[in-house]
Amino acid sequence: MAAIKAWIAALLLLAGLICQPSRAQEAAGTKAVETTEADAPSMVVINGTRSPELQPYRYMLSGLDAFDDYHALAPAATEVRFRLRGKGKAPADVLDGAVVRLSGKQTDITLPLAADGRFILPRDEAAQDDNADVVVNRKKSYIGWSPEVRSAGVPDGMRRLGDIRLECRVMVGVAKNYIPFMLRAMINTLTLTTDWCGYKDFNLSVRGDRAITSATLVEGERRLELKVDDDGKSYSVPIGDKSYSNDALIELQ
Repeated sequence: MAAIKAWIAALLLLAGLICQPSRAQEAAGTKAVETTEADAPSMVVINGTRSPELQPYRYMLSGLDAFDDYHALAPAATEVRFRLRGKGKAPADVLDGAVVRLSGKQTDITLPLAADGRFILPRDEAAQDDNADVVVNRKKSYIGWSPEVRSAGVPDGMRRLGDIRLECRVMVGVAKNYIPFMLRAMINTLTLTTDWCGYKDFNLSVRGDRAITSATLVEGERRLELKVDDDGKSYSVPIGDKSYSNDALIELQ
């Protein structure tokens, strides 16, 4: 049983690799989407940067759909935003001058990008019909991204559990586009659900806005110390533990 749980956890981790989708495809052992020469995306060159970070717009729309479908997890959150982050060996100033665009044969829309890397992805029927990409003028190896859901009224230095649960649904909604059908079906069978983020043993690694020394899940008199990564940048949240409600808070130090 322990081995099965570990394997399921590994598959769920695979589902969360949307910040590095090429690795998710390699781990799956096959391409998630077969394309023909006619519909294969061409090389995009933006401001002199070859092989920029990009996601198919239709894949990202799956994340917006998941936000709508599971909005009850965070009814006080009005929108999902996406946040760019430097990764790997990216320079510290990798986001300086970064530009996010919807780019296609007939589409060229610049999306407002905040200084901290946050942006809102609009729904645009013309861009969808054009099979546009969401493109950042940075190398793929430099930029990752994650969804962000924030409910109104959450105190500074705290995160609401339901917000993080909804972020997971958005993330997996996009990630499923990269995972072959048979592997998705296998995960559904093993977890007995198509809602992978609701699997009882699912712990999600969450990146903090700043360095973290401790993270504590708090609800009423209950307090649960969460594991903080050695680098102090992220912490592990038991989003599948249904004994904690969506209104439980995580206190960050």
